[in-house]
Amino acid sequence: MSDASTPCPDVTEVSAWVNRMPGPDDRPVKLHVLVRVSDDQSWMLSPVASDEAGVLRLSLSPGGPSVSGTAAYQQKSAPMPEQIKIECHGETVASIEEIITAF
Repeated sequence: MSDASTPCPDVTEVSAWVNRMPGPDDRPVKLHVLVRVSDDQSWMLSPVASDEAGVLRLSLSPGGPSVSGTAAYQQKSAPMPEQIKIECHGETVASIEEIITAF
């Protein structure tokens, strides 16, 4: 749950990609999401329940292990989303409609 006392930062860049690179032990396919923000603290992305088919909703909140000014999320399970929406305090602040696949 996000800290309502912390204002949402401006989102400056978003990207998402699916890693399908072959590797040892048939490693699973993994989705990576990266958000850059105009703030010098660490942020985190957490999944939020959604009724929208094919949409992954992620909540942006302060904290987490990310590098300052960024937030990251990884997901191993299928199905992979067709679109990603980033929220802060319940409002959509960014959307990713092109998810790149890396082979």
